[in-house]
Amino acid sequence: MISAIIIDDEKLAREALANMLKIFCHDVDLIGEADGVETGIEIINRLEPDVVFLDIQMPDGSGFDLLKEFSSINFKFVFITAYQEYAIQAFKFSAIDYILKPIDPADLVAAVEKLHESVLNEDTNKKFHAFIENIQWHEKNPQKIVLKTFDTVIVSEKESIIRCESENNYTMFYFTDKPKVLVSKTLKEFDDLLSSSGFFRVHQSHLVNLSYVDKYNRFPESHVILTQGQKIPVSVRKRELLVKLLKQRTNY
Repeated sequence: MISAIIIDDEKLAREALANMLKIFCHDVDLIGEADGVETGIEIINRLEPDVVFLDIQMPDGSGFDLLKEFSSINFKFVFITAYQEYAIQAFKFSAIDYILKPIDPADLVAAVEKLHESVLNEDTNKKFHAFIENIQWHEKNPQKIVLKTFDTVIVSEKESIIRCESENNYTMFYFTDKPKVLVSKTLKEFDDLLSSSGFFRVHQSHLVNLSYVDKYNRFPESHVILTQGQKIPVSVRKRELLVKLLKQRTNY
């Protein structure tokens, strides 16, 4: 069983989530509730839950403020939020679990299932610190990405990623400043996440950071040459859009 508490200033919201947990998440034991940052900190310290379902906006501060009060976060957390747009991007880049209001039971079940997969101590603190940096980025464009490998979590500057390559249901990341790492998500998931940040999927198996494209050659086989010397194939259906994107960049 997973012991849990809910921190939300709205009583009806707490009751609704508690009912959903009871109906749909039989492996979650709700052991307490709180209605704000101060009471939330007290109940976390007193009950030591496995997971906290945490609202973001409360009268005496935010869920972020609450988490900052802990020098080391020794519990998992799931944000319950009405945030949209760039804040959601920050959640995704930081691999932070969140559920949008109004809560869909399917989203709640999925979030609880993910709780079983995460490695607690290393995961939680790295993710949260990366998230705080991402959420504060003035251009509303997250700069750090959290990547989960088989045995650890890596936080990387987005700009240091050269390219990603599909390895079946996994993705190999290549960097400018660290050895390559195999991440337990598909290339499609990272294509969805990074495509608005200067990355382009030139081929079914390859996603590249356009900042590192040095040349594009159409013949004899369509491919790009990266500044590090790698030759990456370009699929026929991606050629036209690739040329258009490269022309938009001042360094091409």
